[in-house]
Amino acid sequence: MRPHIFHIIDDYSPANYGVHQVVRQLTDYLARQGYPTTILAAGRAGTPVSEGVNLREFPLGWGSPRWRYPRGLRAYLDTLGRSAGNIFHIHGVWLAPQWLAARAGARHGIPTVLTAHGMLEPWHWRDGRLRRVKKLLYWYSLAYPAFRCLSLIHAITPLERDHLAPQFPGQRLTVIPNALDLTEADDFLATHESQASEAASPYLLFLGRLHPKKGLEVLIPAFGRALKGRACRLLIAGPADSEKYAHRLKGLVQAWGLESQVSFLGPVFGPQKWQLYRNAWAFCAPSHSEVVGLVNLEAAAVETPVITTHETGLSDWEEGGGILVHPRVKELSQALDMVFSWNEAERQERGRRLRQLVERRYSWEVVGRQWLSLYRELLERRP
Repeated sequence: MRPHIFHIIDDYSPANYGVHQVVRQLTDYLARQGYPTTILAAGRAGTPVSEGVNLREFPLGWGSPRWRYPRGLRAYLDTLGRSAGNIFHIHGVWLAPQWLAARAGARHGIPTVLTAHGMLEPWHWRDGRLRRVKKLLYWYSLAYPAFRCLSLIHAITPLERDHLAPQFPGQRLTVIPNALDLTEADDFLATHESQASEAASPYLLFLGRLHPKKGLEVLIPAFGRALKGRACRLLIAGPADSEKYAHRLKGLVQAWGLESQVSFLGPVFGPQKWQLYRNAWAFCAPSHSEVVGLVNLEAAAVETPVITTHETGLSDWEEGGGILVHPRVKELSQALDMVFSWNEAERQERGRRLRQLVERRYSWEVVGRQWLSLYRELLERRP
């Protein structure tokens, strides 16, 4: 019997960028393999899903916009406990849908997997003294008591597993990396040619949410140091976490005198996103905290060299020609200086090697089989 896998997420909309992307691609893969697949989400995002994937959204309860308590979810989860073929896969740790699903899984003996998506990484516990105290109170009073009986804790990288182990003592942890559906990248490559070598002014690309953890306050001065009179640009694409933070970044650009070299593009999607990746001299994501980072895989999928950080857990990245640094200005500026000194042949060779690495270890053809094996095992172990 094939299990019916229910994915519980607090917000199934593009605004929840990284987690939404992972859940979308995982459920698409499961549906293509013929596995019954349903997404249970809080709120009414109305985001379309692929054929074979079911989406059930629950309206938010009154007075709980921050915790995103979904009306009707608890009762619905209890009905699922009557079937022996169901598995819960919880995505995230801090909000009501995850808490409700963990408790329902324990009540009914439903095999339940938790993916934290980097939300318990050390960086997140250092996010301001008051917020840290609030997180600790929530974790020990509500979250951990619900999660401590789960069947499995999923880590995306070995580094995340090492960080999660002290928080889930005695519980089973398994590592399965994030993966990328290469179809969209391949479709783009089949119909577009790179213009990077022809560009009058090559550019370095950052794409992602403009948030302090993404390392933009490291990237901008590192880029300024590495320029050394070169005709290079820095393109920053993605939505701002807040207007205040966006203003701070623009002030940093002005302080370094980089107004003519740095551009803020805002959010980009679809063909525009892939064109930016493909035509970049290199992609750079200097995150303070990340678990793989789909943007790194996306850039590599179109054969663009990628500089990212050890904090992503991509310990094999340099094996594929990528570059790993710590998110520090001096270290990143030295890496960028090297990147800007490449000739076209070296740039292309590194891009090809990274694409091959993604195919071998981070494609759904490889990673998807690991998930199918794990889900089947969990169902077989159900009492």
